[in-house]
Amino acid sequence: MLNSSVAQAQRPDAPPSDNARPIDLAIVGPMVGTSFYVGMQFIAGVNAAISTLTDGTLLGRPVRIKEYDDRCRQAIAEKLSLEIVQQPPHVIIGHSCSATTIAAAPVYAAHDILQITPSSTAPAVTEMGISSIFRMIGRDDAQGQMAADWLATHHSGEKLGFFRSFNDYSMGLTNSAIAELSNHGIEPTLVVQSAASATSYLNEIMQFMAADIDVVYLVGGALDSGVFVRQARQVAAPFNIISSDTLVSSIFMETAGAAADGIPFTSPADVTRLADEDLNGSAVAAIKSLGFDAEGYTLLAYAATEVWLEGVRRAQSLQAEAVANAIRAEPLNTVLGTISFEANGDISTPYPAFSWFNWQAGQRVPLD
Repeated sequence: MLNSSVAQAQRPDAPPSDNARPIDLAIVGPMVGTSFYVGMQFIAGVNAAISTLTDGTLLGRPVRIKEYDDRCRQAIAEKLSLEIVQQPPHVIIGHSCSATTIAAAPVYAAHDILQITPSSTAPAVTEMGISSIFRMIGRDDAQGQMAADWLATHHSGEKLGFFRSFNDYSMGLTNSAIAELSNHGIEPTLVVQSAASATSYLNEIMQFMAADIDVVYLVGGALDSGVFVRQARQVAAPFNIISSDTLVSSIFMETAGAAADGIPFTSPADVTRLADEDLNGSAVAAIKSLGFDAEGYTLLAYAATEVWLEGVRRAQSLQAEAVANAIRAEPLNTVLGTISFEANGDISTPYPAFSWFNWQAGQRVPLD
């Protein structure tokens, strides 16, 4: 007769030991559609960071990665979050769009799931009173201030136009910029709002031209911005354009074509230039080994994973609040350099969260 411990080990329905149970990490973002590149960059960054684990384990347990598509749509994110928590992962790396992050975050928090977003910039993300959410990117009020300062400095005395879409990101960022402009004693001449994903923005472009606008602050999705810029150049619109972090997308470049060159836009800082080479050298190599460039949201997703891994190691726990407290306890060395987090989950870096860039012959070139 087998002893009970051996018999238990041989039963096919016996529960696995703690060390055999995988730790689940969920990546949530747009995996198809016009913003799919963000989801792909998330996947590359997370997988590259996990590849650095000794024996592929954390706390002696294997880490399993699952991927979920929210298409950057709030309604889909709300439904998806309820599905995810039926078999809750230990951490969410995502969402991407601010609206989807805001929709899903309360669901994850109610189920004791830590959440780190690499790319959601709306201030509301960290103003919901959730203690287990963090972001690896600056806020839109910082981006809005930069846009306002640029306009006041480089376009003083000119007629200013704003173009935005009906979504949290576009409305929030332009509202921040308009509020900051008022501190300079400046008001926009014309604010034009349009539905996202239109096939043409010629009517809106003509409105700016009719108002003799000198410069347009363009805040929309990557595809929408690409269409707007291309069509503005096709009709020889005389106004200048500045924009925001969505212009870092390859979708914008592919859509705008040669018209993309020379348009200033704010984007997360180029950490491959700013951070310690010893900290990001191995990360860059790991990301490139997966066939991706080490830039943009790829590095931010990598850093988000680093933050979670170190929080778990410090806490020696997977419980969300314990890991969150450990993350806040002291600075962390990451691919972004040495970073820390405010009490609400906002990131603090030794350099500005955003910098100015433009595109030149397909290359993102810093302006500052």
